Amino acid sequence: MLGIQLRDCRIPMSIAIAGAFTNFTTIPRLIPMSKTNMTTKPSSAPWADEPFPLIEIPSTRTKSDHFYLKAASEMSHAHNVLLRSLNAILQQGPCLPAPTDATRFRAKDVKDFLHYVHCWVKMVYHHHWVEETYVFPELGKLSGKPDLMDEPQHQHESFQPGLKELDKYATVTQADQYRWPDMKQIIESFSKNLTDHLYDEIRKFLELKDLDSEEYRKTWTKAEEMAKQSSNITLLYDMVPLILGCADKSYEGGNEYPPYHWVMPYVVKYWFAAGNGAWRFNPCDFWGRPRPLPFVAKDGTGN
Repeated sequence: MLGIQLRDCRIPMSIAIAGAFTNFTTIPRLIPMSKTNMTTKPSSAPWADEPFPLIEIPSTRTKSDHFYLKAASEMSHAHNVLLRSLNAILQQGPCLPAPTDATRFRAKDVKDFLHYVHCWVKMVYHHHWVEETYVFPELGKLSGKPDLMDEPQHQHESFQPGLKELDKYATVTQADQYRWPDMKQIIESFSKNLTDHLYDEIRKFLELKDLDSEEYRKTWTKAEEMAKQSSNITLLYDMVPLILGCADKSYEGGNEYPPYHWVMPYVVKYWFAAGNGAWRFNPCDFWGRPRPLPFVAKDGTGN
């Protein structure tokens, strides 16, 4: 749902709408199950399916023609993009050679990594901005309950200060000033609130099966069109390479998320991502094929 477009090269805008929802006490917590059947790791080394577990896609265990299932499943894929990119940061950040390591330190590695972190924050911001600006109001109208999404919007506030602090660190820190413990402390200040929010929101989408299916689909499409109009060229350089590089097409036996014209990965690789070293930190190539992370401890350690 809701996407960035390059003519007919469409990225669903569900990637723009990570949400937080109300208190769900009546539905079992939909957190990722055992990682065994969930992802195809490219090697035995640590990868982007941890430390924060990925989300099980609802459509892999439930069948329904109602639009609520498509929306919940697409949103699960979108949230997994956010989780994989966050995990890629947490796995590689401690393994970048520090400025104190004169023999291994490379300023470009750190600069590229800091830009990667900045783009991740930008993606999370955009995700929630679209949600609050378009998705929440439209779902409120459809349900006849204008305050339906008030609680998730308030939940966004719990991790906004931490995101802002992380973005500041990523944009003002010079390569020779980078210290993983400092970045780690910032991430730990908000990551639990953010990831709990990403897990919980899927349960809320699964609650929406009482809405009229066709009207729900129309509402989703309307929000998508509204969001497209807010897209700009910088998103194609800063967000689309991150989305494609964190969307594992092999996940749970294979999937088509995000749907796009076959030419899109080529356009991204040879135009929008060309010359930008930040995208080597992605856990997948632009075709959604998992690949080893370039900076990880072989034994899974790294502090």
